[in-house]
Amino acid sequence: MPDLPATPPVPPAAIDMRSPAFRDDPHPLMRSVREAGRVSRDVVGIWLLCHHTDVSSGLRSTRLSREPWRSPVYRQLRPFVADSMLERMAEQWMLFNDPPKHTRLRRLVNGAFKPPVIAALRERIVAVADELLDALPRDGTFDLMSGFAQQLPVRVICDVLGLPAQDFAKTKLWSDALALIVEPVVRREQRLAGARAADEMVEYLRGHIAARRAGPPRDDLFGLLVSAQEGEGSLSEDELLGNLILLFVAGHETTTNLIGNGMLTLLRHPQQLLRLRADPSLAGGAVEEALRYEGSVNMVSRVTVEPFAVGELLIPPGEVLFYMLGPANRDPVVFEDPERFDIGRQANPHLAFGAGIHFCLGAPLARLEGEIAFTRLLARYPRLALADAMPRWRPLINLRGLESLNLAIQAAG
Repeated sequence: MPDLPATPPVPPAAIDMRSPAFRDDPHPLMRSVREAGRVSRDVVGIWLLCHHTDVSSGLRSTRLSREPWRSPVYRQLRPFVADSMLERMAEQWMLFNDPPKHTRLRRLVNGAFKPPVIAALRERIVAVADELLDALPRDGTFDLMSGFAQQLPVRVICDVLGLPAQDFAKTKLWSDALALIVEPVVRREQRLAGARAADEMVEYLRGHIAARRAGPPRDDLFGLLVSAQEGEGSLSEDELLGNLILLFVAGHETTTNLIGNGMLTLLRHPQQLLRLRADPSLAGGAVEEALRYEGSVNMVSRVTVEPFAVGELLIPPGEVLFYMLGPANRDPVVFEDPERFDIGRQANPHLAFGAGIHFCLGAPLARLEGEIAFTRLLARYPRLALADAMPRWRPLINLRGLESLNLAIQAAG
């Protein structure tokens, strides 16, 4: 790491991630924070780390905890109603647990997300993508988010889990409310909506669990987890329900944003879009560069359980660290010309999927869906343009995605 001050000159009051400016474009603020020093504190008092080396090593560290309730700040920032079903379920998520519980839970589902298993889904994902594209208009404008980017990942994760895709409308509403659990600042009405969504989704899943136990075994992830809970005793009832919810929400929320953010970025960089149209084999690189340049998640939290050193600064136990993925993925120490969007970038060790034992379980599936989404969409529409000068971003701090992305279908000429 370069020799940077531990306490930067950026005043904490200036680092307000709740502002509309951060929502619309977090990169200028985060770049200034990264350039100022290795560690900062925002207006709320959270520690921010923005350098690639610090973020990468922090996410891999066994001296930090992923369990948010181990910090006193948890009671202030908790994004759910106390003693609610949502809090009860979240406490079982592998995402929010350290070893050995995390190890046990993740081992149960690892096999369903191995690259060969995901590769076998390609034909099905292509079929779903084409079906959704068939329903979109051939001229005029359409909203990519509601018509395609939101539906494709939900349909796919329903296939993986073995849930009925026709329940899209209600499961999407539940997912939107439940995804706010990873937001650092949530309004009371959002917490209440999340609690109601957890109640409803738990009842929905209990119905499917009962049907599975009464019916013949099925070879899908839902059946695998039900068998583990019933036969092997590897899961408690709450662990089963909680991690089914996690897999459903995480299985599509960030992939939706990958598709939307990626298409927006491609359309804002027409030369790169032309490269991808001319050579669809670059789709994999386009996905990786979209993840680096305009990722779906702004930050990942950790909690100090002992004094934790960053350079010469010693952070005491019980503090919340936000590892900022966006500025780490544009760190000039690691990425050549980091502000350039380049789908042919050769060295791209981005951290969009995290790192260490909590590296995104569904990364192979997200990559495949993104690749198929870009190639099928561009093949179906030879000429697309942004219909809105300023697309609307969701009013969130951590999850970075679009409310809508209206695209105009242009006639060939």
